[in-house]
Amino acid sequence: MRIILQRLISLPAILFASLTPALAVADPSRLELKPHDHVVLVGNTLAERMQYFGHFETLLHSRFPRSELYVRDLGWSADELTIRLRSQGFRDHGSNLVEHVPDVLIAMFGFNESFAGPAGIEKFEQDLAAFVKDPHSIDRYTSPGGDWERVSDTNDAGRSVKPVRAIVLVSPIAHENLKRPSLPDGSENNARIALYTESMRKVAAREGAFFVDLFTPSRERMATATKPWTINGIHLNEHGDREVGQILDEALFGPRPGEQTVDLAALRAAVNEKNLQFFYDHRGVNGCYIYGGRKNPYGTVNFPAEFKKLRAMTAVRDRRVWDVAQGKPVPDVIDDSGVGDLPPIPTNVKTPPPATTAQESLEKMEIEDGYEVNLFASEAEFPELANPVQMTFDAKGRLWIATMPGYPQYLPGVPVNDKILIFEDTDGDGRADKQTVFADGLHLPTGLEIADGGLYVAQEPNLVFLRDTDGDDKADVREFVLDGFDSADSHHAIGAFVSDPGGGLLMEEGTFHQTAVETIRGPKRCSNAGIFRYDRRREQLDVFVSYGFANPWGQTFDRWGQYFVADASGGANYFGTAFSGDVDYPQKHAS
Repeated sequence: MRIILQRLISLPAILFASLTPALAVADPSRLELKPHDHVVLVGNTLAERMQYFGHFETLLHSRFPRSELYVRDLGWSADELTIRLRSQGFRDHGSNLVEHVPDVLIAMFGFNESFAGPAGIEKFEQDLAAFVKDPHSIDRYTSPGGDWERVSDTNDAGRSVKPVRAIVLVSPIAHENLKRPSLPDGSENNARIALYTESMRKVAAREGAFFVDLFTPSRERMATATKPWTINGIHLNEHGDREVGQILDEALFGPRPGEQTVDLAALRAAVNEKNLQFFYDHRGVNGCYIYGGRKNPYGTVNFPAEFKKLRAMTAVRDRRVWDVAQGKPVPDVIDDSGVGDLPPIPTNVKTPPPATTAQESLEKMEIEDGYEVNLFASEAEFPELANPVQMTFDAKGRLWIATMPGYPQYLPGVPVNDKILIFEDTDGDGRADKQTVFADGLHLPTGLEIADGGLYVAQEPNLVFLRDTDGDDKADVREFVLDGFDSADSHHAIGAFVSDPGGGLLMEEGTFHQTAVETIRGPKRCSNAGIFRYDRRREQLDVFVSYGFANPWGQTFDRWGQYFVADASGGANYFGTAFSGDVDYPQKHAS
């Protein structure tokens, strides 16, 4: 294994420090951290997924337990140095680089840029050098709601921009050969990644940045690994995150200390809980109402207080991380009593309309000749059925339903607990008499579909795959298989899942969203509504339809395979073959 770390100290200077198991460098250039430093991660899906597992950050706190480091992960799926999709108004949310005032910035770019091949090297090196000179410039490359222009500096007027003391450029990992016939072996991607890794090395040396080569050691160790590092060749699983965390930790700071008394499992649990609360903030669902075009009048009453509380909760968890790292006792239950209470929110609904019973609903229906409607299940018999959002039947005739009692979004301090329920008629009378909770603890499962031996579930900004491996009808495997679906509006989010005749998963998304998903074949982006097709066997994601929908909430195929789409907002139905087909961002079909 070879780990490479570079740092330009001065002119003249030591430019390279190579470490191998057989060779130790007497005076390697190491990254220096000071007490209370703000360490911020930016970059693409490699950076984003690190917060799901927390291994690198756990090692960081365990190595510097007394430093009480403030660590924030701003990674975002498919980000490039100069292409960063965010929903409208995101710059006003208070979660940009400038607000987190980094002392040390760890930047993970290069993978998505590498798809430009050799022809893109010159631009990449120019963009990377500009970033090192002015790291806050990436905030000004955030797409303001899909309009592709460089945002002016005026939004930063009056802000005190603290200089970043140290910048670490981290190369992409290698594309792992998972040896599946349906997937590429990674050789083409790796040839490009190698070129861009060398470009990063060169720019770091010239511009005075640290450089960590993850590509070389990950490629070498993946080749002899006994278990996969990635879910698809490029995105780390939990095991791969642990391996890469160790490589990054040792590259930046040298061999691990010989004796450590900290409980790493407890520390990682504290780190992941802190990151989860920050994720609810940074990637807050309903951004259109929190900071975007519908902030006025909808988001001016409750959201400011909610996010003030959420940020106070995250600070409480920072303290818990530091205490665990220092070996101090911490309570089993986190004490949020000092983070403030949420004010009561008035409603303009003075007298809620009475809920209709199942029988009253049946009596109001107009049923076409030849059809019959009967009640299969209701919240009267099954209270957990409240707020159903999508359903499907399995091959056994059982009804699977996604419920969203947590709609429209996470309320700070109230654990998320949306569910996937299975209803079964065991006595053949046409009504469900058995309920099974297949999965709970979910957050806004706006879509579901049974496929590929498990269940695909939407959970903004991710597509989650749930699987039952022991036959008890309870999911014991949960895996984020795609990252980057936008969360600007939870009732416009990816949903209305169906499998198409070719076995692909189709997912509808409404307007306001700026989605960017990183794939093994390059980033897939879609602005202001579209329909995605995902073929997991080949790890192929396409923008199947890019049209000016508002709220596409229905899709189906007829017996000839013709495709139809329904837009709930306008009430229009569309004949899919008239406009379907992959569309390259930012182009879009005319309405």
